Amino acid sequence: MNDKNQYQAILRGKVASAIAEARSAEGVTHPGVKGSILEILLSKLFRPLLPSDIGVGTGQIIDAYGNKPSNQIDIVIYDKEILPPILIDDKTGFFPIESVLYTIEVKTTLDHAGLVSSHNSAKNINKSFNYLPGKIDANGRRNEHPVIDPISVIFALNSNLQATGMSEARRYLDMHKNDYSYLKAICVAGREYSYESKGGWTSLRNAEDYDEVLNLIAGITNTYRKISQSRGFPLLGHYVASDHTQTTIIPFD
Repeated sequence: MNDKNQYQAILRGKVASAIAEARSAEGVTHPGVKGSILEILLSKLFRPLLPSDIGVGTGQIIDAYGNKPSNQIDIVIYDKEILPPILIDDKTGFFPIESVLYTIEVKTTLDHAGLVSSHNSAKNINKSFNYLPGKIDANGRRNEHPVIDPISVIFALNSNLQATGMSEARRYLDMHKNDYSYLKAICVAGREYSYESKGGWTSLRNAEDYDEVLNLIAGITNTYRKISQSRGFPLLGHYVASDHTQTTIIPFD
């Protein structure tokens, strides 16, 4: 396939190398195989291919209101300038909901059970957390304001569907039926990239040379700033300050 420019050519090469390495790790029979694949995708695919002003990690999502943390999220794409995560190492940590832009669930082989679990994880992220206000009104007050929820995505190395059969988008629509589409995109390397669009889903199938992965990266890079701008700049002190200290007002003499 001909690349339309050198930028795309370099990215395509990096994608092909990362996917090949991840698939090699997939063939290793070991309980930690998913961890190895995740490390490869983090370090060789998403982190180097995404803009440097956003962070890429793995861990749990939290809020400042005491709600239960999310389950472990395979890949968290976040805005480092909104609120910083608490990192345990260079990639693993706890991520304030206000800074989370995208969440990606990684599957070695996507099947119905994996689709259900990813849908439920995305639903939990959308329904379980409260956002600190990050914008100031004309009176100088911080009030509740609309925000764009994190975009939830599945990224899979393989699928148990036949390549010429049902699309992942169709399977997802059949699975969640009357429930809201909490998943917004599904990417299966070497096979399909589907994303929610007005009136339904757009599905790109059987692409060559990892066009589907390039389109996923393009989709993230084209939308992350809009999500970030909806959050504003909430105050980190709401996470840090204790609510359980005794206070005393001492008037001026």
